[in-house]
Amino acid sequence: MIAAPPGVGGGAPRLDALLRLIRPPNVFTAFADALAGLLVLRGLGVAVPEGATAVILASGCLYLAGIVLNDVFDREIDARERPTRPIPAGEVSVRFAAALGVSLLASGVALAAWIGPSTGVVAAVLAACIVGYDAGLKRTRLGPLVMGSCRGLDVAMAISTGLSLDAAWPHVAVAGPIVLALYVAGLTYIARDEVDGNTARRARTGLTFLGLLAAGVVVALAVCPCLPRTAWAWPWVALAVVLGWRNWAPVWSRHDGPSTGRAIGGGIVLIPVIDAAIVAVAGSPVLAFAVVALVVPALILKQLFSPT
Repeated sequence: MIAAPPGVGGGAPRLDALLRLIRPPNVFTAFADALAGLLVLRGLGVAVPEGATAVILASGCLYLAGIVLNDVFDREIDARERPTRPIPAGEVSVRFAAALGVSLLASGVALAAWIGPSTGVVAAVLAACIVGYDAGLKRTRLGPLVMGSCRGLDVAMAISTGLSLDAAWPHVAVAGPIVLALYVAGLTYIARDEVDGNTARRARTGLTFLGLLAAGVVVALAVCPCLPRTAWAWPWVALAVVLGWRNWAPVWSRHDGPSTGRAIGGGIVLIPVIDAAIVAVAGSPVLAFAVVALVVPALILKQLFSPT
């Protein structure tokens, strides 16, 4: 019998290889997106429908699908740049990874559709963005915006469990997902040269964008008469800005591969803090602690598995 080449067969992989494939730290940031969306509804005084918490599981399925399918589509590039990843290393077969990714994607959309038609529509759009990004849009100029849209849609998917798509949404229900989408777009732009390091121009362009985004959010909140819905949101906004500065500022002068990689990992873990700030701005500053608590398992697992 002739053995299949590494990464080609369809057998089930070892658990440690599977965990490295799905990169467990990051899924908690997806949970944070969905929980934030539900808590935005709470802050707005909108009743959360029965069973809507299943959107957190749907969010996790869709996120993990994106991670797995990314490695399926990138297997040839990873063979050159990241040969220790499970697929190029032959620890997980392409067939198994593709089947896992498609199954997770379908499960996420099905769960969302079970919650309600609006949630199902948002999930379907999110799934299309995930596949489009992984399949090739990541290498175009639209790549960062598509990835950012995935994150924004993740929050919007949870919000849609209580707000119908055919009705006008409150300001924070629209602005919150957009702010997160723009942040992740900036992060993705900087992450494009994570392996070999950024040029000074790319790094500083991305950092300038993130700085302007932070400044724009603070100014908008200061002048908008309807936001934030409580003054207790300001400590959360300040926390997100300060932690963002501490994480990203070093990349301005040090943008080699390792420095960029550390900042990207920290920037991903920062997402639940931004989610918590959105929840606080929506009127639930105390419940925002539940969102930011999801940083803890992400940080613990970050010591065992690479988040990027």
